[in-house]
Amino acid sequence: AAMVVYGAVGYLRLQRKLVGGVCLRENIRLADGIDTAFVLGLLRPVIWLPSALPERERALVILHEQQHIRRGDHIFRLLAWCALCLHWFNPVLWLAYILFCRDLETACDQKVIRDLDRQDTAGYAAALLHLGRDRSLPQTVPLAFGEENPKKRVKNLLDYKHPGIWIGLFAIAVSILSATILLADPGEQADQYEGVALTVGELIQTDS
Repeated sequence: AAMVVYGAVGYLRLQRKLVGGVCLRENIRLADGIDTAFVLGLLRPVIWLPSALPERERALVILHEQQHIRRGDHIFRLLAWCALCLHWFNPVLWLAYILFCRDLETACDQKVIRDLDRQDTAGYAAALLHLGRDRSLPQTVPLAFGEENPKKRVKNLLDYKHPGIWIGLFAIAVSILSATILLADPGEQADQYEGVALTVGELIQTDS
């Protein structure tokens, strides 16, 4: 209940900052009271940008946030937070949530820079440093552009290399194998007699 309240209060505080925002185009809006870009909304997600964001950085940031919407990250992020609220006592799930949020941002970063030249990639990295914020506590909403360790994300951008097709195929094979092992049905356990499994039709003879 405390975590649900924490998320709800954060959402309401953010909504107050968006009062007076103006529409740039379609589902993209500008607001004066925010210092980073993010996606907000579930069924009709909206991209919010700081009004003071330079035009050049604005276009690159929009590409990133559009990737979040295409991938459905705003939905999966909320579902992950709900799971964390139910299992707040589980440290493994806290770690999983933090890594999940980090992976969402990394995946969008890599998707965007695939089609950028070196100059635009440098501008994208500058936008990360400009809008980035290091946060001590996991965030519920929204999906903020510079939320996850911006300095490390910039380093990953500079070191990024397009993964080979064999790496992707290997990852898929490992995932399928793991799912097969973990989801396999062992069937019904046979009756036991002195530690030995018995099948129908076997006759047990004992000394009288």
